[in-house]
Amino acid sequence: MASVTDKQGNIPLFGQLSWGNLLDWLVTLCLGGIFMLTVVSLGAVRPDMQLDLLPLYSILLFLHGLWLALDDDSPKRLSHVPLWFVPGVLWVLCSVLWISPVAWRGWYELVSILGVFIVLWVLCNNVRSRAQLWLLIIMSLAPALVAVFNGFYQFFQDPGRMVGGVTGYRLEIHPEFLGRATGAFADPNTFAAFLLILLPSLLIAAAVPRFPLVLRLLSLYIALMFLGAIAFTQSYWATVMVVVLLAIVPWFCFRTLKRRLLFSLLGVTAASVVFAGMVVYHPLFKKSLQRAASEEGEGVRLVLWGEALAMVAEHPITGVGAGAYGASFEQSPRVALADVPTTPHNDYLLVFSQLGLLGVILFGVPSLYILYLAWARWRKEPYAVKLRDAKGTIMPPQRFFLSLGLAGALAFGLCLTMTFVFYVPALVIYGVLALSILIKSSFSRRITLPVSGVLRLGYFLLAACAGGSFYVLSSSKLEAQALELRGRQELEHVVDLRVHVSGNTELLDRVIRLYEDAVILDPANVDAWLGLSASICQLYFRNPADFEEIGARAIRAAGRAVELSPRYFKTWLQMGVARSFHGDGEQAEVAFIRALELAPSNSNAHYYYAAFLGTYKDRREDALNSVKQALEINPRNAAARRLQQKLLIL
Repeated sequence: MASVTDKQGNIPLFGQLSWGNLLDWLVTLCLGGIFMLTVVSLGAVRPDMQLDLLPLYSILLFLHGLWLALDDDSPKRLSHVPLWFVPGVLWVLCSVLWISPVAWRGWYELVSILGVFIVLWVLCNNVRSRAQLWLLIIMSLAPALVAVFNGFYQFFQDPGRMVGGVTGYRLEIHPEFLGRATGAFADPNTFAAFLLILLPSLLIAAAVPRFPLVLRLLSLYIALMFLGAIAFTQSYWATVMVVVLLAIVPWFCFRTLKRRLLFSLLGVTAASVVFAGMVVYHPLFKKSLQRAASEEGEGVRLVLWGEALAMVAEHPITGVGAGAYGASFEQSPRVALADVPTTPHNDYLLVFSQLGLLGVILFGVPSLYILYLAWARWRKEPYAVKLRDAKGTIMPPQRFFLSLGLAGALAFGLCLTMTFVFYVPALVIYGVLALSILIKSSFSRRITLPVSGVLRLGYFLLAACAGGSFYVLSSSKLEAQALELRGRQELEHVVDLRVHVSGNTELLDRVIRLYEDAVILDPANVDAWLGLSASICQLYFRNPADFEEIGARAIRAAGRAVELSPRYFKTWLQMGVARSFHGDGEQAEVAFIRALELAPSNSNAHYYYAAFLGTYKDRREDALNSVKQALEINPRNAAARRLQQKLLIL
């Protein structure tokens, strides 16, 4: 009977028959599962979805520790390159602890960064064979196909259809995005960025002499599907990026300058003609282009970028703090928007504004150095080698993987300039995959681990403890954030439907319980304290006679928020609301004025102050002036408009 192993004990594709190799395959499968589930969970943009994925990261570190303990390689070497990013992670921690005015949001970002670092560390040290790397690449492409098919279905059949994101409540696509393909995500910009990051790899696989003709044609077909799906997102910044990539990718695929220029010109021309034709001949694309050209469309980026640069000018070294861009924008004396952004839609400016020059250096220098050495290595590799037992030539694997990594990193870097990549974990880990391919192909492993029975056990325990600690640290933060988000959405629903003034007490009680659970899990979550105070205030409409007790409860919650974040205007704004419900007008006005000092150009701050002044007949003119300021800042503030009409009637 023929043996399944060769003389060296290797199995085809699987590799060496050993515990270490088996665990390496399990690590690869776990990584692939993280990639796939993160994508189909709406990119894991919501904290509840990140919470569901959290056990996989702990399992990944557990398997990595087992591999360290049982692998028989001697000497055992690990990659030193991921450690270059440790100072950047520590700087984020320092920013959360001592700089950020909204530290609870900084913790949320730090949890995401730690998850990304875990993926980078494991990718650089495991997945050691090409078969494992190919399996991981195939698994990472699989959810993209699901997303593309869903995007086509959304565009042609059901614009409201959403795939993934299984929660205990229904999720719906924002009405603004109906008619635009969102794939497996909640918005078209994220879907477009996801496809852009993967597109160069498919184009390279189709163009270079590496695979059989059938696989090259399949890669080209999938790439064309991706291009169609990007067009259906109607994100016009993405169409510009497509043109740029089609101009650059041929330089990774062809040897001669003539062919590179030819295919760059053909790609740019074809893409420009197709996109222009869609805009000219299809009314939906024409309408979306007009929307994109407006100040509320793609043009809003200029406002966001300008404010990010202003933050950089004010805090060039340290930035405004991790997670603080949105809060700083709300409190800006220079600009105001109807919808408060959490990101400037440019992640270079996001890092610069939040983490300052130190953050840019600590994260940027290692990344650029990796890209530089990978580029130098790519240039030294031969374009093609002759086959031993067949005619023709193929691109050698080292140059091929370097091409995939460089092109993927380039696409990732381009997306960073136009959208919020760092707030979508799915996009970040795909960027990490491209970076890890470059690290594997360009750097040797320099950390030599001593090997003994005790040390092997120590490596396993260290990795297992790291996975357990990450889960314990992150789960409470993520669950509290998830409960707060759920409570905020339900509270808005309660207020919009005026359920708080009806006889249905169950909905408001459920919202209060959500916020109470959130502050128990994370007592430092200021948003949860603010939501708890606001929801308690709604109890007044159920029983006005209990205003003192209700107001006192609301003041205690708002007071805790003020203690935790005295530089955030919303804490003082809610304190003013709570004290006004309690009947303490003098202290309420002090809180409202403090909120206006912190956020002089915030429409809601002026609106709440006007609503407070409007309760006093002798201060009606002051109330009218304040609500007028609120509407000048944001003419779409419907609540301020209603208040103005009420004051004019009175």
